[in-house]
Amino acid sequence: MTTDTLTAAVDPGWEALSRVAAGDAEAFASLVESHQERLLRLCERLLGDAEEARDATQEVFLKAYRKAGDVRPQGQVYTWLYRIAVNHCLNKLRRRRLVRFLRWEDPGDREVAAFDPPDKAADPAAALEARRRWQATRRVIERLPENQRMVLVLVRFEGLSYKQTAAVLGITEGAVESRLVRAMRRLEAAQESGTPGVSPKERT
Repeated sequence: MTTDTLTAAVDPGWEALSRVAAGDAEAFASLVESHQERLLRLCERLLGDAEEARDATQEVFLKAYRKAGDVRPQGQVYTWLYRIAVNHCLNKLRRRRLVRFLRWEDPGDREVAAFDPPDKAADPAAALEARRRWQATRRVIERLPENQRMVLVLVRFEGLSYKQTAAVLGITEGAVESRLVRAMRRLEAAQESGTPGVSPKERT
């Protein structure tokens, strides 16, 4: 038995999904309850808008419902749902015809899930400095190439492994590592130089 097959066997989500495919409404409700918070957070981070993220999450679950009978159990259910969510959000963003597909807001600007929640116990000076660091960092992130930003979100902020991220994006684990390394180098270089931008030459 392979690792993926074993994982699928112990992940109760696949059994629930098979019942969904058979028309079990309770199984679908259970699937939504188990994964909606995680998917909503991901959609917020990709779309940059809380209301649009809620709509997108509902659409993702609708797509999952329609695909339930066609999917082959492999890995974990939530990585399969992530793949649907990532593709759905990218399609929405591309339809906007934006050059940059991520709109990274300051956590204080609107009610969008923050990557680095502020420490409520910090004193005002420390909180202000943390806010400034966040603002500089998000300006660097929004200038990263799309493929690097996606890897950065999934690995560093969503906590997926290289293997899981590769499965979500349809790339190799080596590509995940390479893109993450390049993204982190650009972040570190920008922080060291104090320059929030990324040069055009680096966008390849």
